[in-house]
Amino acid sequence: MKSIYNNNFQNLDGIIQGNEHYYYLKIYHEDTDAGQIVYHTNYLKYFERARTSLLNLLNVNQTDLRKKHNINLVVRKADLIWHKPALFNDTILIKSCLKYAKNTSITINQKAYRFSGMERENELLVSGTIQIVAINLDFKVKRINQILNCKFFQNK
Repeated sequence: MKSIYNNNFQNLDGIIQGNEHYYYLKIYHEDTDAGQIVYHTNYLKYFERARTSLLNLLNVNQTDLRKKHNINLVVRKADLIWHKPALFNDTILIKSCLKYAKNTSITINQKAYRFSGMERENELLVSGTIQIVAINLDFKVKRINQILNCKFFQNK
């Protein structure tokens, strides 16, 4: 019998297919209010988790960016639209794709869906555009060539 410790846990970061990243998460009671509806600010956390998982899949280590290159990736702008609420025990699919990249920033389109299975259409819950900028420890904007070299972040 194979040890559970020999498993590859890469799938925890989701998958990349073409120019899209797919990340799944489960809604727990702690994510919801008394009506078992996901609190609206949690979507920012979910989108952040998906972006971090995307970078993990692309072997972009944010700790190394900070230590070796003096770069932090931070959100400069977030524009979200809430369409429908997620509920306790839902499975959520976060779909991310590049909108455009510049020398110092990346803008990503992200959508959260209620995952209904492979045979049915998923229900759009939240859509948003998030701009990430690279800054140094003095909060000055920096180039992010280490990330822009990834095929996923190249403008089409």
